Amino acid sequence: MTVLPIREFGDPVLRRKARRVLRVNNGVRETLDLMLDTMRAASGAGLAAPQIGVSRRLVVIDAGQGPYFLVNPEIVARSAENESAWEGCLSWPGYVGEVERACKVSVKALDRDGHEMWVEGEGLLARALQHEIDHLDGILYIDRATLVKEVPQEEADETAGEGERVSAVFMGSPEFAVPSLEELVNSGVEVKLVVTQPDRPVGRKQILKATSVKEAAARLGIPVLECASVSHPDIVAKIREIAPDFVTVVAFGQRVPREILELPRFACLNVHPSLLPKYRGGNPVQRAVMAGDRITGVSIIYMSEKMDAGDICLQKTLEIGPDETYGTLEKRLAGLGAHSLLEAMSAVLSGTAARTPQDGSKASRAPHLQKGEEIISWGAAARSIHALVRGLSPKPGAVTLWDGARIKIWETRLMTLESNEKPGSVLGIEGDSGLVSCGEGVLRVLFVQPEGKKPMSFRAFLAGRAKGSSGFKCKDGVGTREGE
Repeated sequence: MTVLPIREFGDPVLRRKARRVLRVNNGVRETLDLMLDTMRAASGAGLAAPQIGVSRRLVVIDAGQGPYFLVNPEIVARSAENESAWEGCLSWPGYVGEVERACKVSVKALDRDGHEMWVEGEGLLARALQHEIDHLDGILYIDRATLVKEVPQEEADETAGEGERVSAVFMGSPEFAVPSLEELVNSGVEVKLVVTQPDRPVGRKQILKATSVKEAAARLGIPVLECASVSHPDIVAKIREIAPDFVTVVAFGQRVPREILELPRFACLNVHPSLLPKYRGGNPVQRAVMAGDRITGVSIIYMSEKMDAGDICLQKTLEIGPDETYGTLEKRLAGLGAHSLLEAMSAVLSGTAARTPQDGSKASRAPHLQKGEEIISWGAAARSIHALVRGLSPKPGAVTLWDGARIKIWETRLMTLESNEKPGSVLGIEGDSGLVSCGEGVLRVLFVQPEGKKPMSFRAFLAGRAKGSSGFKCKDGVGTREGE
């Protein structure tokens, strides 16, 4: 994780009106990721690009619902009702101001993939949206505050030394688990050990690469144990020696044995990115998007020997945007899971935590992708194909054929049109996108990637095709309509 210095009051970049982003590309996404890392390291709820010296209209917000990445955000509606509350700012540390703002706002923006999105905010989220969008116009909260006061250091630190720190052993491997580890450390939990999967060879040269959690632990100065089997007696003995208050497990990738489940003083808690018992297994986020779900969430469960079947401590829901991709949703759920884990630990410590058994009769599975699932059947409904494309972005990509060549489709939109043409037929061009007939409905195809080339607009792709080609095909030919 790279953390950038935050520009403070008096820096001229904070008073400039930020420039609009003309195109969401990898550079923009890298900036958004840097902003998120910087915001989390500073324990903030929001950050605007000018605060790291970048005069572009980019905002990252995490008000407890997972991170929002906003490109060119604009407030299109405000509630008539206002409320006053105290606000702080990472660019003016040590001070707070009383600011009156709308209780609810509607914000239109692009997400980190360049898709249009809407955020309906109220409470802290509404306040954070207004605060950060102000930054993009060179407005600081002190410009709107009716009262500003300094926060005495002793008041800010009054609870810092109270009582014994809660201890934990953290188990996790991929990037999804990193926000939970960082949140534990930033909140004062003493993470005494991180357990993760061994380094794996990646790429054509098969170079060994550490897990994202191992890299984060090294940066945070936490001891790391890599293990191919967490059941190994040496691993169990090491955790027993630590005697942690909690064992926390986030996308670890191995079954945790009973010997470890019984070791923590309070609980062994797992962060699972679905509303259990729905989508038990290792691929819940991608499966939810591919199924066209509109609601998902995270579950914090007390771990049991049976995978993802433990009693539920708490659950938080999250809305899936109509064009949201697997990659963007996973990042939001990672942030929501981190907040929820801390909330669950606090409830366990206070004795107020729930313990609700799962209804196994309602359980569904979320297996990893099987070969062939990435191939588009144009005889399916447009809504199903749209869900498949979103669920396979940013990897591995939905696949189809054009004149025998494999093509990946990266971005689509649903249309309120019907067609009697053969599924896979190109009906026409609108702007840079193409309209493609499906078994039910019509799909707008925005970006594609021919094999061996970079992603491009559908219009650019079509310009390089031989005349006479009329549409996409699956590996077994053009798909039939559903039911035929």
